[in-house]
Amino acid sequence: MRVRLFHFLCNPPYLTAILMNAVNLPIPKDSRTATSYFHKPIFGVALATVVWLSILIPSRLQSAVDASPAASPATNEFLFRDVPKPVLFYGDDATQQRMFTTLIETYTLTRFPTWKLAFRNTGWEGDKMLLGGRSLTRDQAIRRDIESFRPQVVLVNYGMNDARDGEASYQQFLVRVNILSRDLPRVGVNRAAFISANPEEGYEEGMPAGSRYNLMLQKYSDGMKERFAIGWQDGVAFMQAHPKGPEAPMLQNGIFIDLLNPMIHFIEAGRKAGVLSRDNALGDKTVRLMPDGVHPNWSGHLIMAAIILQGLHAPDLVSSATLDAAHGSTTSTDGCAITWQNAPPGVVQFQRKDNALPWPLPPETDLALKIPGFDPATTLNRYELKVTGLKEASYKLSVDGRELGIYSKAGLANGINLGFVRQGPIYDQGQKLLKAVLDKNDTFFHRWRDVQIGQQPSPGTNLADVRKAELAHSDEVKPELARLDKVIADDEQAINLLRQPIPHVFKLAPAGGNHPP
Repeated sequence: MRVRLFHFLCNPPYLTAILMNAVNLPIPKDSRTATSYFHKPIFGVALATVVWLSILIPSRLQSAVDASPAASPATNEFLFRDVPKPVLFYGDDATQQRMFTTLIETYTLTRFPTWKLAFRNTGWEGDKMLLGGRSLTRDQAIRRDIESFRPQVVLVNYGMNDARDGEASYQQFLVRVNILSRDLPRVGVNRAAFISANPEEGYEEGMPAGSRYNLMLQKYSDGMKERFAIGWQDGVAFMQAHPKGPEAPMLQNGIFIDLLNPMIHFIEAGRKAGVLSRDNALGDKTVRLMPDGVHPNWSGHLIMAAIILQGLHAPDLVSSATLDAAHGSTTSTDGCAITWQNAPPGVVQFQRKDNALPWPLPPETDLALKIPGFDPATTLNRYELKVTGLKEASYKLSVDGRELGIYSKAGLANGINLGFVRQGPIYDQGQKLLKAVLDKNDTFFHRWRDVQIGQQPSPGTNLADVRKAELAHSDEVKPELARLDKVIADDEQAINLLRQPIPHVFKLAPAGGNHPP
């Protein structure tokens, strides 16, 4: 606590804003104006008081921090819980690719099939935290690409392009993090996750994941993390430094997710195990998570999605069932219901009705699943079956008459995870859902970028001229926007049906001479 407070005291803009709040002075929107208050005599007294308190009564000060409503997300609940309004993905190149975002969407849709959910993606290739890549001012970009979709939750993913400017833009990047975190609640967002950039994947000797650029990305990531350590976890700095009236509500649930370091770890683990190429000697046949060194493929995006979902406190369990074959009874269930059925001697047969579906993944993610230590089946997709009291050495498992595989008696007694099995009716349902979500997201991207936005204004164009052009363009494309909105609504109705679990008949029959590998 004392170390954090010392850091806080060494940041005059933060200190000034807090002290201004404490003595009920108006807090200017411009942090540079706020800093000028620091030189007034009253703050000498206030500063001395704060330091004295930090030394003599740290326990009381810590209690006050812990009690702050903005001190932390305050819960380990999934960030998307109880969200009647859309979840918006907002970022740069990786977000525009619509891959990790789609995986997060399909996870949430299948894990919580009764929740009313909608997802939108306004990622923009080449964009930075300044939002200048969108050919608009920051305020215009926020109004058009965030506020117009009325999201309740926003996932912000920037840094890859920002860090190209190196040390020269580092402080400006942090300022923009602060400003965006303030602007989000002003447009109705009350939950947000700020996510660091993914790393580059290169082959420079001695560099993290083979890229010197990752050192600069690390600096930017650490800076963003520090802002959240101050703002949300310690209950001080910019989150309390702004007015608390309805004109500037506070972001009550905001978290930082480190994407950079876990991905570096998995790249290096994959290379060590020979899953990923240790160098680029194979040219176009080099096996990597980012074919061009920057933009991830499906396997790279799966790792991104898994890291983000864990950072959002996504639950690991789909459902589980423990059965006693010797007595034909159900020992325990979690997230499912079991109804036993008549079967020939030595065969176990039952109907299983799950409350959720396993997380559907495209086959192109298989590379990531081979990397040692990367185990989303355990951390995010536990679809479990445990059967004790079996007599034969191995059993053939089928669902609705379709074989899933052969499993040993010992394996079934210990429990098997069917979350990523690549065949069967449950897998087929998930793949249909995944395709429907991908199609819907492509339609939305076309609606937003090609139709709604159309011709981009030049950077720095007068706001009034931009607004006039937007209105004229809007009148021209209203019929097409209405048509596409209907297509998207119909797609989402179909998606909602596809994500509903249905009962399936499971059958375990002795495998005879067949044995699992």
